Amino acid sequence: MKIVRITAMWCMSCLSMKKTWKKALKEYPNIDIIDLDFDFNEEEVKKYNVGKTLPELIVFNDGVEIKRIVGEKTLKEMNQILEVLNEKN
Repeated sequence: MKIVRITAMWCMSCLSMKKTWKKALKEYPNIDIIDLDFDFNEEEVKKYNVGKTLPELIVFNDGVEIKRIVGEKTLKEMNQILEVLNEKN
C-alpha cells in the first residue's frame, strides 16, 4: 500500500496533522508514504486531481486508488481508517 500525502506549508490543518500522522503510521511500517507540497510540486499534484481542501491523502493499492482522506482527522479516526485499509490488503 502507498499513500500520497499532499500538504502545504501555509496549511494550518496540515501542520497540526503531522504528529497525528506520525503516531498513526508508525503502526503500519508496510505503508510507503510519498509527501508532496502543494506549492512546490504543482505538476505532480495536478496528476492527482487534488481539491481545494488540504491535507489530502490518497491511498493506493497495486497502483489503483482505493481511498481519499481529506481534511483534518483525529488520531482515533486515522487509526480506524488505516486499520480498515490494512485489513483489506
